[in-house]
Amino acid sequence: MGQEETKLAGPDFAQGIPSESLADGQMLVGHAYGKAVLLARVGQEVFAVAPHCTHYNGPLAEGLVVDETVRCPWHHACFDLRTGEAVRAPALSPITCWVVVRNGGLIKVGEKREQPQSRTRIEPTAKPERIVIVGGGAAGFAAAEMLRRVGYARSLVMLSSDSALPYNRPNLSKDYLAGTIPFDYVPLRDESFYEENGIETQLGKTVVQLDVRAHELVLSSGERVTMTNCCSRRGLNRYG
Repeated sequence: MGQEETKLAGPDFAQGIPSESLADGQMLVGHAYGKAVLLARVGQEVFAVAPHCTHYNGPLAEGLVVDETVRCPWHHACFDLRTGEAVRAPALSPITCWVVVRNGGLIKVGEKREQPQSRTRIEPTAKPERIVIVGGGAAGFAAAEMLRRVGYARSLVMLSSDSALPYNRPNLSKDYLAGTIPFDYVPLRDESFYEENGIETQLGKTVVQLDVRAHELVLSSGERVTMTNCCSRRGLNRYG
């Protein structure tokens, strides 16, 4: 889910707070310029980010600061405090970041920062030449999305027994069916995302066997899908 508007509480970070009021490893929720903001201190550096997880709006202030990341207490999504990037599923979208200014013993929040491009972490020519992901749920989607985000540029295929593109099951069962959100909140991404990122989706395809010797997946229809590397939903969900 996206970041939701909440009632503003806590100190006004635009006016500033004393540096000594925020200890190393501590987080504090306040606001600046009409937006809720979370301050997190790591050593001598202070970061300002949106206080809610982009997966299901979990309160990041109740989570953990680990190195330069913050981890959501609900489903353990992880965000880079420096860039806002979602670096671990189930979160996919980044959190907003603000500039932090240290001035005269005060910590102040300045202007909103532009979202930087993801840093490529693997060579564009990296092998394998093709990756096939078995499963079109949230974990399979997160694996495909992260592979593209970190720079994998070769063939990427997702096989799903579902007839629909990957969707947010909690949003479907808890909110859409209850009538509290529109259907637009259910799909994880629309069809254009897969086209733009070169992710081939094969829907209604159930995998029943992995033929290791032939480097093939066997489908319930008897069809075979050739691969150079295959990762299950469970395997590729452990990144970051």
